[in-house]
Amino acid sequence: MNQLDEALLNLRTHEGVEHVLLVGVDGLLVRHSGEESDLDPDRVSAMVPGLISAVDALGEAVGGGACATAVLELERGVAIVMPLSPELLLAVVLRSGVPFSKLLREVRRDRSHIAALV
Repeated sequence: MNQLDEALLNLRTHEGVEHVLLVGVDGLLVRHSGEESDLDPDRVSAMVPGLISAVDALGEAVGGGACATAVLELERGVAIVMPLSPELLLAVVLRSGVPFSKLLREVRRDRSHIAALV
């Protein structure tokens, strides 16, 4: 297992994490680590840059700046998306009802390290 796979597996060990996706800003899947499910990693990857772009636009409109982290509460889970570098985005999908503040702190701390592994 290489260092990138180890870093993604480390994120997956957080309670409730079902999928971790590294996505290029072009919407192409770079790497996926996740459980067997109905999730289509390529489809999700294609959507992540648009979501980041929309949050960037919202941040600009409210004077808050670019997206650092977006947390989306869904009917059956939570999606967290964030830029790791100018070329790389991260998406994490979690089950509902699971605390994820520790995961957020870890990803914020390690984002440049994870990006450097790609």
